[in-house]
Amino acid sequence: MNLFSSKKQTAETPYSFQERFGEIKRIAIIYPEKQEWLRIARYALQKLYRMPEQFEFLILQSPDAHETYATAEFEVGDMVYSPNKVERGRIRNRIQAYNPDILLQLEPEPDDRLIQLLQSLIIGLKIGFGPEESGLNIVYSQKKTGFYEKNILNLVALLESK
Repeated sequence: MNLFSSKKQTAETPYSFQERFGEIKRIAIIYPEKQEWLRIARYALQKLYRMPEQFEFLILQSPDAHETYATAEFEVGDMVYSPNKVERGRIRNRIQAYNPDILLQLEPEPDDRLIQLLQSLIIGLKIGFGPEESGLNIVYSQKKTGFYEKNILNLVALLESK
């Protein structure tokens, strides 16, 4: 009698974000509301925007912060950062209609209404800033002494590694 022979176990494949990043084509980005954060985010994402052969973008930003994007790979929509129920529905429908592979939420201090919106989105991969319960797969926390630009560059490095 062999005590060491038990049922054959199937080997579990470790979860890999790298594999999921390889399938990313469409990216939805929620830009930050405050002008100082917005400038940093736009600057930090320039490297990502120079890869139009790899990605298409939906940019959601404050209506008074519009920037003209020169290529067809950009769709731009208005963002409300403390959306009521109707606005949450409109924004959610806009994002879901775009059908992104990934959402980058770059508002460093999302309020409860924005967190409700994030939780309601059905997107396979959501990365960004917020509390643990925000529904994001990868959560960055922005401390008062932290470097916002470095956090965004880390996001870009994840996407570039595809």
